[in-house]
Amino acid sequence: MSWRRILVYRSKDREDWEKAKEILTESGIKMFPFTAEESPMPGCGGKVDPRKFLRKEQIPTTVYKIEVLPEDGKKAKGILAGKVQPVRSYGYSI
Repeated sequence: MSWRRILVYRSKDREDWEKAKEILTESGIKMFPFTAEESPMPGCGGKVDPRKFLRKEQIPTTVYKIEVLPEDGKKAKGILAGKVQPVRSYGYSI
């Protein structure tokens, strides 16, 4: 088994992430779901952490991701297409 993995899903929406996991499980694709905390952007604006002055529910910081083995990448992306939020090449909507 390869240690390499391909990102097929990324979102800040937990319900959509759960739906994507369910779809991949039903399809028999081995997946590696995980969550990560988004880190603040570096640079001038990076000095200000909005979590210190805005309520937690206003700024979601948890990012939900799913990775699959390289040989299942195209199949997984095809299965998820149109059923869950798309993964954009740069950034994602809140």
